[in-house]
Formats: sequence, structure tokens, C-alpha cells
Amino acid sequence: MKRDGVIKGFFLVLLALLFVLAVTGVSWPEGDMDPITNENVSWTMFGDSSSSGYALVVLMIGLLLLVAILGGVFLAKEEKE
Repeated sequence: MKRDGVIKGFFLVLLALLFVLAVTGVSWPEGDMDPITNENVSWTMFGDSSSSGYALVVLMIGLLLLVAILGGVFLAKEEKE
């Protein structure tokens, strides 16, 4: 049982290290960023007269993630005998 805990701890530290390396490896923009207004966000999400936007795509991805989480919970649940 102790060996199992050591292995879990090792992989947890490895995952944390990978996360830190991924965040520090990104070249973040420096200086002032462009101001984003609510109007710009709404144009991107819902589109304007010439484009349809991304709202439907975001909704479908969210629904897919919800179904995946519920399926994972269902599969992980132990049955009582």
C-alpha cells in the first residue's frame, strides 16, 4: 500500500512540474493589451451580419463535456450487492 502512495505522489509532482513548465514556457504579451468591449465579445460569440459566431460551437462543446462528466461518474460508481 505504501508503494502505491509513493507512485501516486511521484506522478502528482510530475504533473505539477509539467503544468509549471507549460505556463512558464508561453511567451505572454507584454505591455498594454487592446481593450475588449462587450460589443466585441458579443460579435465574436453571436456574430454580426456577415458571420454566425461561435455560440453554437461553445454550446455543443459544453454539452459534450457535461455528458462526458456524467458518463464518467456513472462508470466510476460502485454497485452495491
